[in-house]
Amino acid sequence: MTRIFISYRTSDGVDKATALARELNAVFGDEQVFLDKEDLPAGQPWREAIGTALDGQPILLLLITPQVLGPRLQDADDPVRREVAAALEFGAHVIPLLGDGVERLPEAHEWPDAMRPLSERTWRRLRAYDWRDDVERLVADLQALGVPRAATSVTAPEASAPLRRRGLQIA
Repeated sequence: MTRIFISYRTSDGVDKATALARELNAVFGDEQVFLDKEDLPAGQPWREAIGTALDGQPILLLLITPQVLGPRLQDADDPVRREVAAALEFGAHVIPLLGDGVERLPEAHEWPDAMRPLSERTWRRLRAYDWRDDVERLVADLQALGVPRAATSVTAPEASAPLRRRGLQIA
């Protein structure tokens, strides 16, 4: 099963990452979407658990916010840097999502060495003011990559109600 892994900086991305996880859970199911604050068991070493989650060649959604691009990224022990580097090493499909306040994907020389392949990736936007359209496009991209919809996203009205309220197609 393909897992969708959401990577973000907690200082300015936790709200958007949580909202995105809820939207994707409604479409693809909880078992296919990994968000650390919701999916890590209490007391488990988080680095080990994230490494395990990344081991199955998931799709990594990198929520790029202004703080992700800050000086912490140059630290080899930075959690976001380690997640992305591990994902790229394991052959994960990485999709950069440019959040509010980020106008462009950095060029190769602006990334740490292990993250330089990101400069050659296509990206999507994930903006608060155009949330519905941005999430809908991302859902279509994930489906094109072979991520199956959860059975409940089509048959259970309660699972798809948040998406319908936002005008997303669920069939």
